[in-house]
Amino acid sequence: MNGTHVTRALATASQAGTAASVVGATVLHVGWAQKFDAVRQTVSDYALDEDADRVFTATVACLSAGSTALLASVVRSRLPVGPTATALLGTWCAGLALCAAFRTDPSDSPPTREGLVHRYACAGAVAALPAAGLLAARRLGRLPALRNVARSLRLTSWASTAAGAAFLVTHLCAQAPSTPAARWIGSRHGLAERVTLALELGVLGTLAGAVRDGRAHT
Repeated sequence: MNGTHVTRALATASQAGTAASVVGATVLHVGWAQKFDAVRQTVSDYALDEDADRVFTATVACLSAGSTALLASVVRSRLPVGPTATALLGTWCAGLALCAAFRTDPSDSPPTREGLVHRYACAGAVAALPAAGLLAARRLGRLPALRNVARSLRLTSWASTAAGAAFLVTHLCAQAPSTPAARWIGSRHGLAERVTLALELGVLGTLAGAVRDGRAHT
């Protein structure tokens, strides 16, 4: 297998890992719909249930493996995304791994060291991926053959950034619901997170598609 085939195989593995994580998330939302509120509670809360925890861990592991495969494919393909974007993609991968290894804290419990690691790892990952997408889009847009990819990546990354900002607002309101408006916004914490994650999967898919379809130019 030559280098091009390896690169495309890694990109395909990335898409497979992302798809598997979507299946796992669907199982969590359907199988535990009676126990968890998808609008109010975050995806990480599934890890607090003894049975759902296994599915949650497998779901994050699939996404982490797929993201790592994407990182490897981008490096091998020499896709001109720049070192900073590559480092940010690596930050996303590391954040996912920490999210799987460390559990979140229950909302009615004081913060623990494990919970804080989980929280900041998630925050770092969520912030890093759209930033990587925007930086990559800037460089890819300089190449005529990659302008359509760059445009799609830019739009998805900006949408993910906006959703991430909204997610942060809901988190802050959930932590300090001092007014009726803040309580209402905070009660949409889980929904905001899910929208953000869905858009970030779009960023991953756009990058993986660019590599797999052979549109990367060295």
